[in-house]
Amino acid sequence: MSTQVIPQIEFTWKANVGKQELFLSLPDTILEGFYGGAAFGGKSEALVMLPIVKRFYEEPTFHALILRRTFRQLEGSLILKAHDYYPLFGGKYNEQKKRYTFPSGAIIDFGHAEHEHDITSYDTAEYQYIAFDELTHFTEYQYLYMISRCRTRSPRIPRLIRSASNPGNIGHGWVRKRFVEPAREGMKILVDKDDNKRIFIPAFIADNPIGLKLNPNYAQQLELLPEAEKRAKLYGDWWTFSGQVFSEWREHRFTDEPENALHVIKPFEIPNWWPQLLSIDWGYSAMLCAGRYALVPNSPRVIKFQEYTSKKENISVWASNLSRLCESRRPDFVVIDKSANQHRGEPRTIAEQFRDIFGMTPILSDSDRVGGKMLFHEYLRWSPRPFSYSPKETKPDSDMAEYIYRLRGSEAQRNYLKSFENPIQDNPQFLPKLQIFETCPETIKAIPLCVYDEKNVEDVAEFDGDDPYDETRYALKQIRRMKDAKEDVTLMASAKASEQLNKTGDMTSYYLKMRNLDCKRNGLFGVRTRRRHRVFV
Repeated sequence: MSTQVIPQIEFTWKANVGKQELFLSLPDTILEGFYGGAAFGGKSEALVMLPIVKRFYEEPTFHALILRRTFRQLEGSLILKAHDYYPLFGGKYNEQKKRYTFPSGAIIDFGHAEHEHDITSYDTAEYQYIAFDELTHFTEYQYLYMISRCRTRSPRIPRLIRSASNPGNIGHGWVRKRFVEPAREGMKILVDKDDNKRIFIPAFIADNPIGLKLNPNYAQQLELLPEAEKRAKLYGDWWTFSGQVFSEWREHRFTDEPENALHVIKPFEIPNWWPQLLSIDWGYSAMLCAGRYALVPNSPRVIKFQEYTSKKENISVWASNLSRLCESRRPDFVVIDKSANQHRGEPRTIAEQFRDIFGMTPILSDSDRVGGKMLFHEYLRWSPRPFSYSPKETKPDSDMAEYIYRLRGSEAQRNYLKSFENPIQDNPQFLPKLQIFETCPETIKAIPLCVYDEKNVEDVAEFDGDDPYDETRYALKQIRRMKDAKEDVTLMASAKASEQLNKTGDMTSYYLKMRNLDCKRNGLFGVRTRRRHRVFV
């Protein structure tokens, strides 16, 4: 029997027979309901209409929140749908508050949380119904945080969380794991350790016959999409998209995770003698992003403590600004996007212009995007590395070692002998290796937005605003190269020389030390570094 609502005026709304009807009639004992899959299944409309269908709008204490990730998405879809229906039930809209109020006193708010921490703005509120439209646009932290905001004070009003989404986007992985993987075909009630129930209802285009009747060519239009997107939106395929690349990213630590599961930290004073690096992803029309990094002594940890971003600034401006930014503590190295070495119809390259303004010759980044992504994973990792395979023998066999050498070479032989060594366990206090000051908003925004490239599934897809990710990737690759080349030793010596100069003012001693270090660096990287020698006070 179709779900319908007949108010006092001439109006009838019917749910589509099948999945949409089932989603709207889920028992109130099921806390989390997820309607996900193909596009055009009537998912968003079901979220908007649920408070009407269940007559919650007649309850004076009812308070609901319907969410999209950004305000533009919210205003362009959900609010427009609400305008079609809510006024017919007496709803009055407040543009400033993005709120519908009904004659009973019931309230339905519309909200967004573009940045992950924006979700905490709902901390003091209490909702009986929370709806997420396009759930895969949200992070797992945002979703779990809002569960704590879902409470009720009336036995007539249950607490419900309902969501809808297509596959893909940054939340694809956690949404699939939470709702789809336990029951791939859906329609199965799952019970968690707290006895909360949830269910996945798969959506298909055929679930919206009225919409297809009005748009008979919609399925054919989806056929023209790239294969992964087509399978997601046309067939509701949750197994083509891989979703968010850096699923280990934690801006906020979950309650059941260890203390070290955190990548965004509050600022603290960086000791002046810690080695430092400046990384630059330059651009004019696109964002220019530069980051300052400190290497924690006697540790693999790296702190990104400052970022500089701009658009449509000439190099004379941004290079000068970076020079002033680093005036009290010059970096020991500068790395820049390799395209800065290209001639673009000007006498000097970007790298050469930067050198003349900033006073240091930058090292060019490499072209290994996939290697950079894998290294990024390693620096974000906050869980110990699993133990590697250990052979059954207690000591290496000399004949076997000789045989492996003849068959596979010296590298394979070294690996065989190394397998008998005691494994070095991760020290939890050194994990994660990368932490970022909360004063670097563009970096914090960019990392969780990284998704896999459809054509090269091992790489990160390029997107508008990915510049802080690229710049951070350059920094981590350069730091790894320095450590592999034992350059961290000369970095420490450079930092200590600067610290000694600040204390003594002995410029001659400082100059001799830096000349020796520059000779070592030139041997390692084949570049010359020109410094502005100053007494820092």
